[in-house]
Amino acid sequence: MQRFSNVSTDCDQPIAPASLYQGHWRFRLHPYGDELLCRVVFDIAEPRVVSAQVIEHSLPQDLGNTALEDLTAEMVAKEVHFQPTAWGLSPCATMPGWATPTFSESQIDELQRLEGYLIEASEDNIDGLLQLRDDFLRALGMTTHDACKALREAKNAHGPRKQGRLVN
Repeated sequence: MQRFSNVSTDCDQPIAPASLYQGHWRFRLHPYGDELLCRVVFDIAEPRVVSAQVIEHSLPQDLGNTALEDLTAEMVAKEVHFQPTAWGLSPCATMPGWATPTFSESQIDELQRLEGYLIEASEDNIDGLLQLRDDFLRALGMTTHDACKALREAKNAHGPRKQGRLVN
């Protein structure tokens, strides 16, 4: 798996560019409940479910953090990340319009570092930093809107983040 250099130089662990796949998955929200149809975006580079919605009575609803973690565990246990197309998932370059993306812990940390650099930037290097941020987000399949929302939620979260997901 190819890794790209982080924008900031004070991070030891490179972050892999996203390799996003989207599709449908049947999932039990509760141990004794029925399997429900979900639409998912799965990043095989992490591997983790980046976004998922359950479709019940023709109404989509975003899965909560615990359900996202359970769905990720199930898909990783079935080794979906090794052959996503065999499981009916198809590659996507960016997040689908319906998806509400989540970021991993390391991605949030990198975004926070970038935000700090942008705050301290001079007029001479602001354009370069904005380009680096945009390249970083593009490699993750995310937009600046997604990043702003994630950073705002990270700052406003009262509890700790759980396995890279923001606490709502």
